[in-house]
Amino acid sequence: MAKKAKLISSAEVVGFTHRGKIRRGHEDAFILGQHIQPAPAPYPIITEVTVPLDGSMVAVIDGMGGLGGGDIAATWLAERWAPRKVRSAKTLVKQLKQDHADLLDLARPTATPMMGAVATGAALLPDYALLFHAGDARAYLVNGTTCTQLTRDDLDNEGMVLQAFGGGKRLYQETMIEPHTLTLEWREGHALLLMSDGVWRYLRPSVISLAYAAVPKLKDFVLALAEIVLDGRADDNITIVAVKWNGS
Repeated sequence: MAKKAKLISSAEVVGFTHRGKIRRGHEDAFILGQHIQPAPAPYPIITEVTVPLDGSMVAVIDGMGGLGGGDIAATWLAERWAPRKVRSAKTLVKQLKQDHADLLDLARPTATPMMGAVATGAALLPDYALLFHAGDARAYLVNGTTCTQLTRDDLDNEGMVLQAFGGGKRLYQETMIEPHTLTLEWREGHALLLMSDGVWRYLRPSVISLAYAAVPKLKDFVLALAEIVLDGRADDNITIVAVKWNGS
């Protein structure tokens, strides 16, 4: 069993986003604490920052394509979440439900009333991360030998998204979402990995863990994963956030 890391004050965090090779548009955003990468990104972006373990949030936010306004929804959520400090699951879920309701209100009178986004993210605290997600973006825990999926995709048997932030008639009825949450204790030698479906559909967990073992620097690890996806079809936007607690 892996040993728990000592209490620490910050984490190394890397974010990457790319339009991919097929899509004409880019509708993904990410946040690294107070750093916001809005959508659309005009060119591939790689960002490396240190984020305090004080409830600051990190997230991958994937705007829902084909409905219009996915980039607006993703950026709106990023701007909403970046300033927050979250310290309990109860507070986090309450805030996320309000975000969903407010995004529906924002979208309803516009030319893109069905705009929405799926997301996976975490609030970073001294001895654990408080994960959340809604939709089909994923979170993994990775080390040099294993890669474990932490989230469950909100998809039906036909691959349709069952819940998202906003979404309007895309989800058939404007109901409150039920975001999933999970507490993840920091572990030495591990990293938390967040990614859009444009990434995980092309990466087997075994490939992720092998890349983590082979590439010790977090930024280079993220770039290696992106390169694997881009060497393939890469038919969707590609967004990755990786978190490694200092001292691990």
